[in-house]
Amino acid sequence: MGPKLLSVDSTRIPGFPGAPIHLDRAPLRIIDDADANFDKDTDTNDLTTAIGITNVLYRWCPFALHAFLDIDAWFSFTWTLTIQDEMKIEIGRVENQITIGTLDAAGEKWTLMLTFNITTEGPQRGAWVPNPGESMLGDNDLTDPAQIDRLGREFVRDLCLKERWTTGKKMQHQLFVEYALMDPFSDGIPMNPHWLYKSLDLSLCTKCGIHKDAKSLQRCGRCGTAAYCCPSHQKQDWPVHKSICNMSLEDRGQMLKISQNDGLIGWDLSKTVFDEDEDDEETLCKNPNFVTPQLKRARQTNAKISTM
Repeated sequence: MGPKLLSVDSTRIPGFPGAPIHLDRAPLRIIDDADANFDKDTDTNDLTTAIGITNVLYRWCPFALHAFLDIDAWFSFTWTLTIQDEMKIEIGRVENQITIGTLDAAGEKWTLMLTFNITTEGPQRGAWVPNPGESMLGDNDLTDPAQIDRLGREFVRDLCLKERWTTGKKMQHQLFVEYALMDPFSDGIPMNPHWLYKSLDLSLCTKCGIHKDAKSLQRCGRCGTAAYCCPSHQKQDWPVHKSICNMSLEDRGQMLKISQNDGLIGWDLSKTVFDEDEDDEETLCKNPNFVTPQLKRARQTNAKISTM
């Protein structure tokens, strides 16, 4: 029997509260964290690459999953876990191309690179198609789509079994996004996923987002850019906050500055929303992750983009 899967298909991309989404033409699902039977001997035939990626990103931070899905807002998305002296794990997307795998300890050479293209049109819109042209195992090209699919499933199985959304000694996660291609040799802008769609608000618990009296929230004593309603939420958010807390004051300040207008998405609205006087044909999203096509986000005067 395979792992028990839970539906998270109520998840919505911020700005599109009424638009159902899917991944690889299937509802969003994650592994039930109460499934004590999920171990190395579990049959994982039903654990697709898309489900595995959803599970990792959702459990690390739901806003990271939102950004991965939000192709119109973010030209590129890169989530990494660096394990010092061992490897670097990456889940990335550039427009409608997804690349996952591992790099060497220096983070410079791919030891496994698996690439999938998301179909953007036609009856298979949203489907992930293995890309033999840009997939490798070590120094060897992978030319068999079935092998790429199998290795993708093995890759996410390992991530889920080892709970790679958690952190530990010599381990650090990072998230990078781009509005458009900025530098082909970089991952993009380093960003706190909590600040992608909303600016810092220390009257809210960073983990659960519930408004609390300032006196009842405990701020991070080192950097002051996170607040928590309980020790449990602080611990749960540490895999996300760790890299932010360890940044230099200058780098963290820059991140806060560019996300101060309702999140990073508000930094350059010309890249993420449309003006109402544009033609309808030009305002359709190119995002194949919507179950049905959607109009792009509308420019909202003095109004925040919904994060529901």
